[in-house]
Amino acid sequence: MKLLKRVLLRAALLAALLPAMAFAQAWPQKPVKFIVPLLAGGSVDQVARFFATELGKTMGQPFVVENLPGANGSIGLAKVAQAAPDGHTFVVTANSFQTISPHLSETPLPYDTTRDFTPVAGFVTVSHVILAKPTLAANTLPELVALAKATPQGLNHGSASTTGASYLASVLFARRAGIKFTDVFYKGAAGAYTDLMGGHIDVFFDSLGAAIPLIASGKVKAIATTMEKRHPLTPNVPTVAENYPGFETSGWYALYGPAKVPAEIVNKLNAEITRVQSSPEFQTFAKTYGYEAMTGDAAKLASVQAKELAQWGEVAKMLAPAKTK
Repeated sequence: MKLLKRVLLRAALLAALLPAMAFAQAWPQKPVKFIVPLLAGGSVDQVARFFATELGKTMGQPFVVENLPGANGSIGLAKVAQAAPDGHTFVVTANSFQTISPHLSETPLPYDTTRDFTPVAGFVTVSHVILAKPTLAANTLPELVALAKATPQGLNHGSASTTGASYLASVLFARRAGIKFTDVFYKGAAGAYTDLMGGHIDVFFDSLGAAIPLIASGKVKAIATTMEKRHPLTPNVPTVAENYPGFETSGWYALYGPAKVPAEIVNKLNAEITRVQSSPEFQTFAKTYGYEAMTGDAAKLASVQAKELAQWGEVAKMLAPAKTK
């Protein structure tokens, strides 16, 4: 009798799992949308388009990038939070949106970055870099600090977001160095780069990935990177920590769906992303633009997000007064 009960229980469990398994095997059933909550041309968009192209080669359906900028990313993120959890709409987001905006957004977010999204997979991690206009009378970090201190209104600093990780890196650095910036905010990184190259702003903190081609061409100057060690693509560019020990910031870009995306779809897509990260195409892409693979399952991504949410909550208490002046 006990054996019969076990057999019946296993049969019932299998019957319950079969529809979900069949759905996951059939997925995707139509084009998959990757929403980027920023303008085209920045590093998040760059990463999204690379993975969309590579996944579309093997998944049986095209992966399409759609840019929905505005309100510091909340327009695009809100659309994904409200989407059907059928595995056909995702957002390519950054740690600034998932772990910093909840603390520093000037208006209440129309979603909860933990409750209203399903973590899928990390894409890449990247160092920040301090960039300067080509004509700035400073080529090193000490020279930049000295120039900023000698400029009464502070150097003009471009930013694509009031709550972005690179913007917070600029705030943290200014406090550490005892200088100030006059912030000039843009709707996206492309506008900041245009004005930086044209000499209309003095400095810009951004991800190294987006800046590499402009640094190589001499259109902007790289003053320092923000991770602990020098980046292999910019070995002659010192780190901030070489002058300010212990200073380190970085960013990461990852894929999330709306809440309640079936685990079978999450696992399948995570496995495909992991496969892409080990491909020669990714190695070339990462080496060219300064990225590193952010590997791990969905649970690891959720853990990273939870840890950073707590960390930035403490930092936000320090940054909020400076941010609102």
